[in-house]
Amino acid sequence: YSYLLTSQLESQRIYWENKIVRIEKDTAEEINNMKSKFKETIEKCDSLEQRLNDLLKEKQSVERKCSQLNNKVAKLSNELKEEQELNKCLRANQALLQNKLKEEERVLKETCEQKDLQISEIQEQLRDVMFYLETQQKINHLPAETRQEIQEGQINIAVASSASSSAGSTGKPSSRRGRGKRGK
Repeated sequence: YSYLLTSQLESQRIYWENKIVRIEKDTAEEINNMKSKFKETIEKCDSLEQRLNDLLKEKQSVERKCSQLNNKVAKLSNELKEEQELNKCLRANQALLQNKLKEEERVLKETCEQKDLQISEIQEQLRDVMFYLETQQKINHLPAETRQEIQEGQINIAVASSASSSAGSTGKPSSRRGRGKRGK
């Protein structure tokens, strides 16, 4: 019985030792597999951490650029508003100045018309004065009897049809009409 027990225990021991060896071998393989997977995982983690750091830096850079662009946009929109206000004011001023200019042009036109009228009247008066002076000079150069005869006589000036129609069309009486006698 003792021998049987010993042999059974021995076979049990060998069985369990073999089983332990197989389990240790399987476990060692599993551990090696786990170690390699762990290494790969750590490497992936490291690369992901590096990538995360790079992305964070890039994000900060992009945020800074975005902030700068937002500041520029705000500044440009303020400048645009100012330019629009200035443009609005300039247009209002332009409208006022155009109205003022039209008024000034109207006044200038009226003034020019009045000046032209005065100039034409002065030219007519100057022609009359020149005619009077020339006639007086001619009369002064004539003999005394002829001068006496002219002073006692009357001169009637016939108005030509073209002169009367032009004088009638202006609506102004000629300054020469109504002068029958020329004096000394």
